[in-house]
Amino acid sequence: MDTAILSLKNLTFYRNEKPIFEPITFDVFQGDVVHVKGKNGSGKTTLLRMLIGALHPSEGNIEYNHIDINRTRFEYLSNLVYVGHKVALKSSLTALENLAWISGRDKKCESLIKALEDMGLSEKKNVLCSELSVGQQRKLTLARILVSDAKIWFLDEPFNTLDSDGFTLLKDLIEAHKNNQGIVVYASHQNVSISDVKTIQLEKAIP
Repeated sequence: MDTAILSLKNLTFYRNEKPIFEPITFDVFQGDVVHVKGKNGSGKTTLLRMLIGALHPSEGNIEYNHIDINRTRFEYLSNLVYVGHKVALKSSLTALENLAWISGRDKKCESLIKALEDMGLSEKKNVLCSELSVGQQRKLTLARILVSDAKIWFLDEPFNTLDSDGFTLLKDLIEAHKNNQGIVVYASHQNVSISDVKTIQLEKAIP
């Protein structure tokens, strides 16, 4: 029987002393793709930030391999990569320099060049970020997942601002990571055709 890699147990978060969504209990296994759904303001980003350890749950807990993430923090964080909904790039750096910066790698690293190539940005590697289109900046931010060895991807609105080619590319990357027994948890208001997607539907907490 498969063992859960991530377990959310009665998880919620309080704002102004009130829960923002109904408690969540959910198990995530190897090879799972999980779509976090909910209306604007429902807490999708808050949930992802709890899952990466940036916010502490108001109730419940999160387990990684059956151990609370606060007790196995180093191992857990070393096995995840997070790409937020905001494009966090430095306009004064080139695409290659930005990718080196956000991934913590030397800009001469071959994996960076390969990641830019895979994202369709090889011709933009020496172009300043300020001169890239919004969609290209999003692709550059997402290139981080390609230079990471992390088995768990947390992506917040990853399909935003992508053109059709970028949309298809990211979908294929998620499918490939899934087939390699990786885990992807993404929040999005868009429905994407990915095989065997599981869903976490955030429901507003009942007063």
